[in-house]
Amino acid sequence: MEQASPQTNFFIRQLKKLSFQVILLVIIFIICCWGLFAIADMIFEDKNLAFDERVFAAIVPYYNDGNTRLMNFITFFGSHNFLLPANLLLIGIFLFYKKHRAYSLKIASVAITSTAVLFLLKFILKRERPLIPLISKAHGYSFPSGHTISGLVFFGMLAYIIYKTIKNKFLKWALIILMFCFAFLVGFSRVYLKLHYASDVIAGFCIGIIWLLLAKWILIKADKVNLS
Repeated sequence: MEQASPQTNFFIRQLKKLSFQVILLVIIFIICCWGLFAIADMIFEDKNLAFDERVFAAIVPYYNDGNTRLMNFITFFGSHNFLLPANLLLIGIFLFYKKHRAYSLKIASVAITSTAVLFLLKFILKRERPLIPLISKAHGYSFPSGHTISGLVFFGMLAYIIYKTIKNKFLKWALIILMFCFAFLVGFSRVYLKLHYASDVIAGFCIGIIWLLLAKWILIKADKVNLS
């Protein structure tokens, strides 16, 4: 039987070192990249709005004053009016705890870079928003959804901090699930209020997850360099 080459054996050894968690994160990253490119191709290459129109039509039966007030409340948590002071508060809190002081720099760097990526994409793609929103018309371009990206990045960072700092497994995972469910609701509120198309929000989720995973990888590498 022919023996494997040294390069193949090295690759197999490295693959065995990968944990289930790392493999899962890589799969999620690949799925999000594929989803983002598929949505961008549908919108900007094929000019296909059928998916967005079907989603708007599916929500119509649920429109009422109570749901609109609820969605308007939830969407606030993806706005800069909430996220700017919330990020500053979180940074300030961690600055006082020497053990977790590094989190303050991580939060600031992830928040700033994700916002820069968001505005760059909006400027390049320049997709117009839906014409008839349920509340006062939002300014700026539609793709991708800024509330969705910024909300997912913020609540995703909270989930990561919870994962790293809370020992009780039940409480830890309950809070992590809560963070991502709330981020999902922020994105859904943008579609319900007709401030974004569903494709804007899905793209926002994809970009937010991609950016969180890239930021985690970069910050881990930076920590290893600082320790070496």
